[in-house]
Amino acid sequence: MPFLRIIDVNLNRLDESLKLIEDIIRFNITDHDLLSQIRIIRKDLLDLKRKLPVKNVIQARQSRKDPGRKAGFDLKRTKTSNAVLLSNITRAKEAARTLEETCKTLDIKSSQRMKEIRFKIYDLEKDIITKITKKFDPSLHVIIDEHYLQSCDVAEVTKTLATNGATMIQLRVKSLSDRIFLKFAKKISKAIRREKVKFIINNRPDIAMACNAHGVHLGKKDMPVSAARMIMGEMAIIGASAHTVREAKQAEREGADYLGVGALYATETKEDARPCKISTLRSICRSTKIPVIGIGGVNDRNYRSILRAGASGIAVASFVFEGNVKKRLRSLTRK
Repeated sequence: MPFLRIIDVNLNRLDESLKLIEDIIRFNITDHDLLSQIRIIRKDLLDLKRKLPVKNVIQARQSRKDPGRKAGFDLKRTKTSNAVLLSNITRAKEAARTLEETCKTLDIKSSQRMKEIRFKIYDLEKDIITKITKKFDPSLHVIIDEHYLQSCDVAEVTKTLATNGATMIQLRVKSLSDRIFLKFAKKISKAIRREKVKFIINNRPDIAMACNAHGVHLGKKDMPVSAARMIMGEMAIIGASAHTVREAKQAEREGADYLGVGALYATETKEDARPCKISTLRSICRSTKIPVIGIGGVNDRNYRSILRAGASGIAVASFVFEGNVKKRLRSLTRK
């Protein structure tokens, strides 16, 4: 039968790739839904192999004579687990397509089943990339308010924030023109080099997309989370402000990735901010599953009370910028 060697090689390639993908999902990403998806795909492949003449396929194997056995074109150092994961997803897709075509010479039903597996791998790839792209650390969210834009080199400040503990950086502009807003946003986006630091734009999905930010934060007077999701897509990080348990649950239902709860203390950057008690923050943390970030007048004297209430992180603005930025950032990372 033709193509038996090709079928053998690609069955092995697909098996190996799927197993490595499963291990990375299980031990690195630790996501139950993704783990369930990859295990279903592996089971489907096992069921398919039972329908194939596996003995004949293995007997056709000539690995000792394979001219590709000693090839070194793929002997390149891979720097991150994400790179390993994505390269193996690519290998799995290639192998599945090859098997879909070559299995037509054995059994058309096997080819059809392989096509189903291939499309499940496509779906898994999208879900994995979405998960990786949206992964963020909410522990220290620094807000660059427009009040500080004219008095500092925003690119240098961004680098300082990114290398001294900030895990998310948000640009908040209310009164500047869209052109100036976008100009500053692009400078910040360009200055963020570390993958783990996420850049968020306040209120404006259009500015966020134009400067290639990771996401947007929406207040109660802004568009709904669901509408922003339609504009920005599944991979965008969308945060929402909440002042009550009801508002928090509503934002979570609409698809918010995190909640900003406050103002917990008096704040100079948002004088009209609605007050929110620590007890309300605690209730919101207990009532929702997504990360909650405490905001409003946060400083090195009160941030621990926010974390003790169950918040995943804190958001700061004036405290950081009205003093030595590095020292003040470090004062907020002490447990």
